[in-house]
Amino acid sequence: MAKRLLREAQTSRIETVLELSAAFQALAHATRDHHALVRAAVGRLGKNV
Repeated sequence: MAKRLLREAQTSRIETVLELSAAFQALAHATRDHHALVRAAVGRLGKNV
């Protein structure tokens, strides 16, 4: 996704790149990896409280 976004940024309008960035961010938030990282971060925060 990052490479595609960088390629698009070279030739596209800023509005298009921002829309694509938002769409990619939404996709990234839905992955198992993201959910696992959030759980790990919350677990670490809980130990410091």
